[in-house]
Amino acid sequence: MQLASIHIHPIKSCHRLEVETARVSVRGIEHDREWQVTTPEGEPITQRQHPVMATVQPTLISGGLRLEAPGRQPIEVPHPTDASATVRTLFKVPVEVGDAGDDVAAWFCDLFGEPARLTAFVGATQWRLPGGFDVFDQDVSFADAAPVLVANTASLAWLNERASEPFGMDRFRPNLVVDTDEAWVEDTWSRFRVGAASVTTGSPWPRCPIPQIDQDTAERHKEPALALKAHRWCTDASAAPARWRGALEGSGLFGIGCAIGPTGTDLTVGDPVEVDETTAPLAKFG
Repeated sequence: MQLASIHIHPIKSCHRLEVETARVSVRGIEHDREWQVTTPEGEPITQRQHPVMATVQPTLISGGLRLEAPGRQPIEVPHPTDASATVRTLFKVPVEVGDAGDDVAAWFCDLFGEPARLTAFVGATQWRLPGGFDVFDQDVSFADAAPVLVANTASLAWLNERASEPFGMDRFRPNLVVDTDEAWVEDTWSRFRVGAASVTTGSPWPRCPIPQIDQDTAERHKEPALALKAHRWCTDASAAPARWRGALEGSGLFGIGCAIGPTGTDLTVGDPVEVDETTAPLAKFG
């Protein structure tokens, strides 16, 4: 098995960057979901509310980001340096962040047709999942919950074979894609290595409606929801951590949410993937 691709999403819910190398950070993968678009009150805005976010292409530049979207003038955004605002994560945890300014706020406001702000982590800003949800024992970026999301090429192929229309891995917005010849083998991984990095599985991953959005056009589709409903619908997660059972049961599962370390480790496409420890799958499907 080997690392087939690396995906970074600099702004939560905006378009991906596919890179050949990446570095492990204290919050997962460096630059992944380091920025977040919010309402003026600090609530997160995602493709759940505005699918058009999928068409916003961030590019890493010196000192910040360059943003492009179809039919709109590109804009360069310096990375904030001071914590000037408080936003909330999906789990309603308050996080001190830097606000990227009025120009990019107006850019997103024009895109959405309603007010929005762009914010980013600054300095040593950090947050953890609350209570029993913190199965990762690691700080998190603006990802929904897991420091890193890992997916398997064979599982994608298996699901596509049973779907009513094709879809790509990008719909699931993973960070690390592992090339294997066995579908759903990742359900059994508890500890594994990607190159020099150590990865620990926290939970199989429940999918929201975002994978139904084409990540290039922002158009909504029926798949992969139908295939997940038919083949990967979790009916029993009694073996999973208690606080996660409600999120898993009654959801379609694809991928695994993981912790990763040590900080500073470099990952490269083609790195070997070696499983150190396995366990019985945490979810059953009906």
